[in-house]
Amino acid sequence: MERYSVILWPLLAEIFAGLVVLSTRPQPEVELSVQESAGLSLVYIVLVFGMAVLMVYLVRRKMVRLIRIMIGIFFVYSTLVSLDTLISAFISFPWPLELLISVAIAWLSFRRDLIGNLAKSLLSASLAYLFVVFFNDLFIYFLLGGLALYDAYSVFRGPLSELLMVSQEDPLDPLMVFHGDVSMGMGDVFCYSMAAAVSFRSLPTYLSILPLAALDAGILLTLWVLYRAGRSLPGLTIPISLWLPAQVGLLFLGG
Repeated sequence: MERYSVILWPLLAEIFAGLVVLSTRPQPEVELSVQESAGLSLVYIVLVFGMAVLMVYLVRRKMVRLIRIMIGIFFVYSTLVSLDTLISAFISFPWPLELLISVAIAWLSFRRDLIGNLAKSLLSASLAYLFVVFFNDLFIYFLLGGLALYDAYSVFRGPLSELLMVSQEDPLDPLMVFHGDVSMGMGDVFCYSMAAAVSFRSLPTYLSILPLAALDAGILLTLWVLYRAGRSLPGLTIPISLWLPAQVGLLFLGG
């Protein structure tokens, strides 16, 4: 079972996101229609694709320092925005202190040890909460479903497959959670957290456990296939394909 213990980090992020949602009960600030949700989701996926292509280019050019600087700026900015949204739901906090905390979390996230994994899990969950605060469930369903499809393409045929081939000493390590001989992308942990946050917001607590069980079963299944296949696999495709029908099905039955 030690092989599968990497699931600890997405579980931690899911629990954190769920607790925050249950504490604040956020209502989405933006209500998007089906067409708007599909369109905006496509925009986000195109942006993810563009960033992946850029990273492939920078890795091929061995511009490691620039990559690290870009990741550091992303960590600080995203932590600051998500923390501001999260903390403001409870207390008023001076922004210089928020900035200091954001820099500290960003710095810790560059570590490959337990503390680094903890920082990245909490950052992923905070970002997920930010999305849940701003967007309605429908948009998030489209976004997670689209990212699950894109993840399969990216790992097998797209930019991520290129990164896996050209990266030996991976400059993108800060974007990964490491546990034993397995690594998991922060993007995957972020999406798992967002799924958990949506389930806890839209379903009664006792029912939200069901789609989350499907999600985590998908993570374990992905790890099992990974060990059997001996190669990298998309971290979102199986978990989201199990979570989304369970989530929507319970909403439909409840409605």
